[in-house]
Amino acid sequence: MKKSFFFLTLSAVLCSCTITTHYIQDGASAKTAVAAESVKIYTGDIAHDYDVIGSVAVDVAGDGKKAALKLKEKAGSIGANAVIMTKLTKLASYGGRTGLSGVAVYVK
Repeated sequence: MKKSFFFLTLSAVLCSCTITTHYIQDGASAKTAVAAESVKIYTGDIAHDYDVIGSVAVDVAGDGKKAALKLKEKAGSIGANAVIMTKLTKLASYGGRTGLSGVAVYVK
């Protein structure tokens, strides 16, 4: 019984939490936070001048829209106004989890 409860609890935790992370690039200048709705997401590189801030990644229980919203929030919190070269990962083995990662940049 205890074993079943443990796995049930573990499953609930894995399916409900959002995991976010970021890595600031060495030498990147500090930027003020940007509103999530102002952050743009691109699948490739862009033809604009930009400063690389670092890498951002999120893992959420849900679909790509939810992952994109969380990625925008995380990127904006470190001063990025765009995320380029994004990669979407669908983790079916964890009950509908979606990962999204990319390079956080400040477009000039």
